[in-house]
Amino acid sequence: MRPARDDAGSAGGSRAGRIVAALFVAVVLLYLFAPVVVTVLFSLTTSPRLSLPIEGLTLDWYREAFANPIFTIALTNSLLLAAITALVSVGLGVPFAFGLLRLRGRTRGTLVTASLLPAAVPALVLGIALAVFFSGIGVAQGLPNAAIGHILVALPFVILTLNARLETFDLSCLEAARDLGASPWQTFRDITFPLIRPSVLGAALLAAALSLDEFVVTWFNVGNQQTLPVLIWGLLRRGIDPTVNALATVVLLSLTGLVLGAALIARRRA
Repeated sequence: MRPARDDAGSAGGSRAGRIVAALFVAVVLLYLFAPVVVTVLFSLTTSPRLSLPIEGLTLDWYREAFANPIFTIALTNSLLLAAITALVSVGLGVPFAFGLLRLRGRTRGTLVTASLLPAAVPALVLGIALAVFFSGIGVAQGLPNAAIGHILVALPFVILTLNARLETFDLSCLEAARDLGASPWQTFRDITFPLIRPSVLGAALLAAALSLDEFVVTWFNVGNQQTLPVLIWGLLRRGIDPTVNALATVVLLSLTGLVLGAALIARRRA
């Protein structure tokens, strides 16, 4: 009979452990997502005062934000920077990742580490360094400077994503294609790119998401131009209203869509 009681006690303890673990996970998730939920909720409130309880729901703050020409300009600039960052980061990351694939030993490890170092540099340091560099060579602040900064921020993550995919890439299929008479362009178009396309698309979406979210490097280098994060920061200095929450929600939904798209592409590849 004693073993039966021991089994019952063990089952009870296991059940209690699962409950405690579930509660802990729920608390952590609540801590993570509560600010996001509050931001979205206050962007839909009918009252200009950000207080609870919510009196009603409306989309008027979104209409007001989209009717503001400054918001339209900031959105256009953010989308332009995101597109440029994605294209250039992938254009540089793919050849670099393939170059790493042909290396072995300590040289490859050193280059991989060196390519990831910019991701470890604080954005504040990177932003100030770029601003000082452009000022030193006489280049005025503007969107091109911000685009260079965004590419520096996104490129290490693109290289990391592509390098993980190419770890299992079989170079023998490329050699077989060349032995059969395929040109380098035909080999890339018909064999290489279809094999790495999901990773390339996922890396591009990740780079675009990083660009849309980037504020510090942008603020130091964009000058008088506006992007969504810079515009939101400027509005916050005058106080928070539902229009600011609406802009923040637009950024949040855009980033969520890009990240989910990258995750779905990666899962499809897997």
